[in-house]
Amino acid sequence: MKNGKGDFYVDVDHIHVGFTNSNKPERTTTNVGVQTTHLIPYRLRFWPKTDCNFKLSPSNTSCGLKCKSCLKIFSQCLLSQVGLTIMVTIWALVGAYAFYITEGPREQEQSLRLANIQRNLSKKLAKELNSTDDTDKWPAMIHKYLETHESLFLEAVGAGYGEGGGGNIWTYSGCILFSVSLLTTLGFGAPVPRTPLGRTCAVIFALVGIPLHFLLILNIGNLTAIRVQQFAFRTNSTDIPSVSEQPKWLKWFPVIAIIIYYLLGVIMFGFSRDRDPLHAFMFPLDFTASGGVANVLGVIRICYALYLEMAVTLAALVVSLIQASASKGIVDVGLRLGLLTNT
Repeated sequence: MKNGKGDFYVDVDHIHVGFTNSNKPERTTTNVGVQTTHLIPYRLRFWPKTDCNFKLSPSNTSCGLKCKSCLKIFSQCLLSQVGLTIMVTIWALVGAYAFYITEGPREQEQSLRLANIQRNLSKKLAKELNSTDDTDKWPAMIHKYLETHESLFLEAVGAGYGEGGGGNIWTYSGCILFSVSLLTTLGFGAPVPRTPLGRTCAVIFALVGIPLHFLLILNIGNLTAIRVQQFAFRTNSTDIPSVSEQPKWLKWFPVIAIIIYYLLGVIMFGFSRDRDPLHAFMFPLDFTASGGVANVLGVIRICYALYLEMAVTLAALVVSLIQASASKGIVDVGLRLGLLTNT
């Protein structure tokens, strides 16, 4: 574009202003960094698309086109946020059942086996003590049986007995908590499958479930972040406003949301269970193998699994909000310094 003072042209991420002065024959150029427009990022549809581009006439009986049309409709339903949520939920329940049938019987069998060993040792010890009248030999006999019991008990503990506080970890509710902790990759203090089949199920479950779960959480986080921003600016525009234009409450929203959500967990899983203030604020430790998760009621384990899922969703929302603001500021600085380009 030309005007009376010189030539102007616009690059993708810079404005190069060039002009020629009649008094000075040389040509000077000025680079001015400008902020490019950021649109709302693409994401999966919330509801599946209901229409299909393949319109088959009654005379068209092509099997290939029909299969292609059905496959497209199926993929639209499956890869929407609602469809993906249903698929991940079903996968989590199926995985929990797989862990339940592979690890649950082993846990029960191990508990019964150790109880039988302890009972048999007690009977043998009582029988030997009754068979001798020399009480001076009793301490040595008792010590012998205690050593035998100790070695058997340590062997059982090494195989997983007593993990989680002495109760049953691999109940179905406990398996739901394990599957959610595996999907969210928040496996801090989680129990470990002991059987080869259970470990194989865990690997397959993680390979399929973790990518699907990440895809779902990232899309939900992006969608929620967009809705929060549109609410903050009272607009449906697709432009992301600059950092300087954001309301103050939006800047503090991530920190406040995290604090409120954590305090909600303190109330739900701490004070409501009659825990003292210190243990109430450290409630996540109660749901670890070393913290006694086996002694927690099944309903509370399921509620904590849902709490973990919502925590990861909140984290995705916070990351999306921070990323939008941070990337905006970084792009502004980078363009002014001439460090960035998109060509």
